[in-house]
Amino acid sequence: MKNLGEAYYNRIKGMFVPFGHSPEAIERDINNYIDKIEFYTEQIENSFESGATTELIKNLEEVQKMLQKVYAIPCESNVIILLRSARLHDSQHSRKLLQQTIADLLLLSIEMQKAQHLGVSDSHKYKKVEVNEQIAVNMSAVGRLIETGDYDKARSIVSDARSTTDAFGKMDKMLVGREYNRAGELAKTLEKEHVGHITQSIGKDKGTKIVLAVDDRPEILTTVTAALRGHYRVLAAPDGQVALQIMGQHKVDLFFLDIDMPGMDGFELARRIRADRKYADTPILFLTAHSSRDHIARAINLGSNDFIVKPATNITLLAKARRYMDMD
Repeated sequence: MKNLGEAYYNRIKGMFVPFGHSPEAIERDINNYIDKIEFYTEQIENSFESGATTELIKNLEEVQKMLQKVYAIPCESNVIILLRSARLHDSQHSRKLLQQTIADLLLLSIEMQKAQHLGVSDSHKYKKVEVNEQIAVNMSAVGRLIETGDYDKARSIVSDARSTTDAFGKMDKMLVGREYNRAGELAKTLEKEHVGHITQSIGKDKGTKIVLAVDDRPEILTTVTAALRGHYRVLAAPDGQVALQIMGQHKVDLFFLDIDMPGMDGFELARRIRADRKYADTPILFLTAHSSRDHIARAINLGSNDFIVKPATNITLLAKARRYMDMD
């Protein structure tokens, strides 16, 4: 397997717009953003829990400015939606989005810390996938909002995301002109187009690598299988004991783990995976509805690489899987 430290550094460099400077300048930037992430993660959580909407909006706006310089697309996408919800005093889905944003920020901070003492690389291979992922997710949300007649929310997302592609500017004009049908059709077309760009960017592995999904809910296993079909060979396990048996029979290249399962929970399974020398560096992604800071911290301490809050779109699952497969 490729040196994991170098792979982490490649990912971090792909997130940073200012990279390409000297190693000293890069380390200074990383330290600066680690401090900002830790500060704003706490501020956002506190203002959300206390119901201080004005303070929450202010903190989210500061984070968005930061993430425009740090190329962390999934974090930025969630922050945009949280900002929209806060400005419109709409709490729907905010709890899940808040916890996913906190998870993404904490993981970003940890990866930056791991990258601090590594050499410079020129890899930006994740940037293209994540740009298209963000656009596709936003287009999907806009399309659904237009279908339900929630034009103000649709325009809010379009307005906040205009910097990612010129198409959002065109769509904004349609919404202002009340050309809702045209805007909805454009959203669907562009969502399909950018999903295609993701597939083209990541290619197809035709089942040469193995993903093991572990969850006691069959519908989740079906979702992961559908998202990765044609790209990887997906094996499914309903509990930890079956997962351990599969690990002994096959060389797994990536794990998707639930936390709350009967018998052996996801944390114990992650511990056992890491205890096996063969899987000491294999990527572990938690896919779970448990999203408290304690759960996130425990998952990270057990050596997980990412934390995805359910429900997750097929686009997100595929992009996440490919990101870690590219570490090989």
